[in-house]
Amino acid sequence: MSRTRQAARLAAHLSEVTGVRVELVYDNGPRWNMNWPDGPTRDQMRAHLQEALAGHHFPDMRDRQLDLTRGWTYRAWAARAIASRREGTLAPAVAEGAAWRRTHLPDRQPFGGANLTPEDHALLRHVDELIEATPYPDRASAPEDDPLIEELLAAGSRELPHGGRTVSEFAMARVLLNADRAPSAEQPTQLRPLPSPAPAQPQISMDAEQTEQAQAATVRVLRALPSAREVTTTGELAAILARLPEDTPLFLTDHVVSHPGPLDDPVHAVVAHLTPGAEPADPDDPASEYRMMPALGLTTIRVDSTHNAGTEFERDGVEPNDPLTRAEDRLTSRGDLEGGIRDAAHVVDLVARLLDEGARFIDSDHEAHATVTVETSRLRHAAERLRKAAPDAQKASEQ
Repeated sequence: MSRTRQAARLAAHLSEVTGVRVELVYDNGPRWNMNWPDGPTRDQMRAHLQEALAGHHFPDMRDRQLDLTRGWTYRAWAARAIASRREGTLAPAVAEGAAWRRTHLPDRQPFGGANLTPEDHALLRHVDELIEATPYPDRASAPEDDPLIEELLAAGSRELPHGGRTVSEFAMARVLLNADRAPSAEQPTQLRPLPSPAPAQPQISMDAEQTEQAQAATVRVLRALPSAREVTTTGELAAILARLPEDTPLFLTDHVVSHPGPLDDPVHAVVAHLTPGAEPADPDDPASEYRMMPALGLTTIRVDSTHNAGTEFERDGVEPNDPLTRAEDRLTSRGDLEGGIRDAAHVVDLVARLLDEGARFIDSDHEAHATVTVETSRLRHAAERLRKAAPDAQKASEQ
């Protein structure tokens, strides 16, 4: 019998023993990936696996390196969260975890618009730890948990633009953290969906006089800098600054922009340009109302050496050159799923390459070397699957 058929039969045997669907997928060399949702813990599954391999049915799988990965479902997340709340361990864990995060990570900023509070992080980590330690975490720990699990799943779901619904552990976490709407012994069980908190936006308020001042300032800036201009020396920049009002705000972009597509002889150039800016009416109070004023922007642009950087900057299509920044821009702002997913796949490939380089410093006989190597291979496979899925994802989003 071939090893592939033995692997399929081993997966079927473990599925029957554990009551969950077990998959065995070939990775590379002697490595195989075993994964299953919820069900037994990794230690329990490893015991089932060793027992199966000790018999005579799967001899060709004994010398294989099997990497065990246990996934989880949203029902498992809801079940563990509800059980912990009923047992009185949820609130203390969240309070302790949030306090630790505020002490040790006070300046950690959200990424990609994920507006998570320390309480969010603490709750998500606590539930993850419960799922990891609990066999069959999707099962209710007590009969009275069942209706609350269903309510939490419903409250943490939302409708998709083209039909159907999706669930998010982040949404369920927000529901649980809202003490007024979460169930308790003193009130009926009510878990309701909460609106996603909108990011705080500067409140812009300008009276007629301030509007006239902004318009006049814009005219002065345009006289000094009628169009975007490449700046190659400090003298050129000094000449522009000398023609601008002294109170003109200065804006520096933190990433390079570029036109999509290959360049014959790429160079990086700095472009000075007019850009709108918002400044607080009270510089000492960032929470005060803002007023709009023209600002001088300095942006690095990647262009062909034969092209005028100022002209290229003003053309349509300029976007971040860094693939991670560009992926965030395409996926969150433009709805360019195909381009954004391809950029994200490129970033995953870069991470895999870094891990591959780092693995050279680990003894090849050490367990950590095998772990890093396996995860690196997974990342490469994930990047390839993302690239293949990108066109279909774009089509699905446009239906």
